Parts: sequence; structure tokens; C-alpha cells
Amino acid sequence: MKFQTLIMTTLAGIALTACTSAPTIPQLELGVLQEVQNLEAYPETTNNSAKLTKFSDKCVIEFRGELENSRVIEQWSFKGLTLIDAGSATFMRDNTSSAQKFDLYDATTQKNFLALRNHFAKEAIEQCN
Repeated sequence: MKFQTLIMTTLAGIALTACTSAPTIPQLELGVLQEVQNLEAYPETTNNSAKLTKFSDKCVIEFRGELENSRVIEQWSFKGLTLIDAGSATFMRDNTSSAQKFDLYDATTQKNFLALRNHFAKEAIEQCN
């Protein structure tokens, strides 16, 4: 009986320690740091999501959403607070598509980047410095 109590107490302690010490955001060398869904975005999209991925020299946010008659994918490459590259591709329901590169120095582009970046946890973004 004492042995069973000892085993149960040990297992409960291990389980409690594992639950309280697990980090929310993993520390990664490379890979997906965090994914978020249903973001407030401009223009307004439905079924949207964004994924923050860490690469060796930068981080990339990939935003996906659906507009009324199309699907859009945006990619935002950055390191720290510096936006390195950004652009989007739009795929129409009639099987046509278009792509555009964002002007990195445009105030609206910078505002949209910071708004999108703020949807991710501080701990995840800190790994992009």
C-alpha cells in the first residue's frame, strides 16, 4: 500500500511539474514559432490565418485569407523591427492571379506590418531579433 501511494505521489508530482514548466512558445533554431487565426485585417477577409516562421537570417509572416471573389496570400520578411521584403499574391475564382510587391517605405505598409506582427506572442516575436 505504501509503495502504491509513493508511486502515485511521484507520478502526480511529475505531471504537475511538466504542466507548469512547459513553455508556451518553443525556442527554435528554425521552424514555425506560432500560428494565429481569425485576425482583424484590412481589407476584411474571412477564414484568415497567419503563421510566423523563423529562418536562419530572418522571420517570415505568411498571411492567408479569403476575399469575396478571391484568395490572398501575403508574405512579410523581417528581422527585429526591420521589414526586409513584403508582397502579396491574389488568386481569383476564375483561375487568374496577380502579384504585387509592397513599398517598404510606405506608411500604410509599415502600419499594416506592425498590426499583423502584433497578433503574435511577444515571446515568439523576440526570437526574430
